[in-house]
Amino acid sequence: MAATLLGAVALAQPAAAQDFTTATFGGTTIWAGGGVQFLSLPDIKFVGKGSSPTSARRQRNSESDWLDFGGATGGGIETALGYWGGYRVSGVVKGFWANVEDNDRTACKNQTCFVFDPSGSGTFAFGPPTLVTHTDRNADYWGAQTELKFATGAPQEVKPQIYRNDYFIAGFDVRGIDQTNKLRGKFGNVDVYNYKETLDTTYVGGYVGFGGEYSFGFIPGIKNVGGFYDRLGLRTFINATAGLYNADTDYRGVTRFPFAAFNSSISKSNDELAFIGTVSLETRKQIGPRTSLSLWTDYEYISSVPQMQYANTQHATRIDEDSVFATRTMLRLNIGLGSQGLYPAQ
Repeated sequence: MAATLLGAVALAQPAAAQDFTTATFGGTTIWAGGGVQFLSLPDIKFVGKGSSPTSARRQRNSESDWLDFGGATGGGIETALGYWGGYRVSGVVKGFWANVEDNDRTACKNQTCFVFDPSGSGTFAFGPPTLVTHTDRNADYWGAQTELKFATGAPQEVKPQIYRNDYFIAGFDVRGIDQTNKLRGKFGNVDVYNYKETLDTTYVGGYVGFGGEYSFGFIPGIKNVGGFYDRLGLRTFINATAGLYNADTDYRGVTRFPFAAFNSSISKSNDELAFIGTVSLETRKQIGPRTSLSLWTDYEYISSVPQMQYANTQHATRIDEDSVFATRTMLRLNIGLGSQGLYPAQ
């Protein structure tokens, strides 16, 4: 959801070599990059353990962990649209894709393990001594956004002491979290159950936000003019957005018990209202008249992510929800197109 802070066509004044703007106003910029995605999804609680099916408590077969991570990539384009009512307006189209995988091994020791068929067709008991469950979770996290950026102020901006707001944002967003989860249970050397589910959620909605440059210029020697960041030619930017989304979830589960020649399947769907809030931080370094490098990090809060509540002796399988946090960091190359460079020649 983060806005694309790509730099801009600067005025051709040699003294302004370190003056940056945070919205394209006289041409087109493109960017592409890659990095890492951290995504902490809700627990998978499938196997029950206890003295009876009615008193069994669910085991965490896959635990939510903020250290679950995988690769991420993204790209975008921003182009100037001219002046609208006193604002310098640019249009942005961008997207990202990430994949996060996780695997866990859990065991029931010294207790009876219960595997409840999600379709409600039966319950199977094992042990003790030990039922071992291997869980593999694979999640694709993707998104595509289009937005308008309404820039304020002069095309070039001098580094602020604390924060300078440069633009407001209005955007449309489609994103998804598509999970494929597999659980395999063994009792000794015997495969006793296999369970596979797809749990796909698509978010469609809109967001608003703002962004600009920030600097702790009041701290001597760090980000003040002539300080450490200045000597390295680094500038720092922030972007914040908030939006409401329809979260449409489709679930399908297939269970197989090889030893009993038992197979079942179940499908469900659900709609929820979700809030997604994002704070994005960028540290940018000019590397040429048309190019810059950015270290960009999105910190996201998603209020509604599906968590399955599987059938037991009291209730049927249903789709519940939980909130999650996600962090995505990418190193991006920004390139200016058109007759002018992004920055003055140094």
